Amino acid sequence: MRALGQLWAGFLLTMLFSLAAQAVELHEGITYRQGLKLDIHAPDRPGRTAQAGVVRMNLFSFGGRKAPVVIYAHGGGWVKGSRKKVYSLPEWLTSLGYILVAIDYRKVPQTTIDGQVNDLSAAISWVRSNISRYGGDPSRIVLMGHSAGAHLVAMAAARNVAGSVRGVIPNDVQAYDMVAYAGMRGSLGYPYINAFGSDPNDWVRWSPVTYARRGSGFPPHLFLHSGSNGARRKALTNGYSNLLRARGARSAVFDGGRYTHGSIARKLGEPGDPATLTIERFLAQVMR
Repeated sequence: MRALGQLWAGFLLTMLFSLAAQAVELHEGITYRQGLKLDIHAPDRPGRTAQAGVVRMNLFSFGGRKAPVVIYAHGGGWVKGSRKKVYSLPEWLTSLGYILVAIDYRKVPQTTIDGQVNDLSAAISWVRSNISRYGGDPSRIVLMGHSAGAHLVAMAAARNVAGSVRGVIPNDVQAYDMVAYAGMRGSLGYPYINAFGSDPNDWVRWSPVTYARRGSGFPPHLFLHSGSNGARRKALTNGYSNLLRARGARSAVFDGGRYTHGSIARKLGEPGDPATLTIERFLAQVMR
């Protein structure tokens, strides 16, 4: 009987481990503030909590470190877009052991850029308070965004509303210094004029350089820029990175001149992709 009991216990453990391995690791549509949701993409590992209604596995602790977290803000020119626009980020980052949290934020004209930064800050606070329940480490968070999302994560870091984060990865935007942008281009144009308006005071207020010029203690940054708009995009990205370095921050720029604005996000996760490898190295350094 004792042998039979041990056999049955072993069978149950095997079944529980198997269920955990097959558990759905997308925790979808979680409200982080009224009207705004986020999705959590978690690595498939034993001991994690599956999506509601599938199976819950909080019975065992496996003694490993909690997973580091990447919070992602999507693009869309500040006026459109969705947390679902994550390309291959979930498969790529979770395969490396990271948790990806993709967030929604309000769009202009429903709110302003101030409101969008506030939404991002609220999402970061929610993650810091709750991600441990999904196997994440609230002390190891990196912010990442593409296009308008790149501007928003840069703004959150520059205005010091993100709290303590391990790093920031702004991927391909020109809005670090809107006064300089307008001067180089001669006008704002779509979608900048829709998001930033025609008042130069707002251009100053919603530019990360405004806050970086008088701040300090910024987290490490990895900037990526594509070849779209050529010299202007490169100059604005390098100008802001140089400013952060002058303020004592660690900052690097990936020159993605061979990419378009779309492909520098779309290709992330592809084997051998240079931008992918650069981000992987940065994450490995700051998430230790």
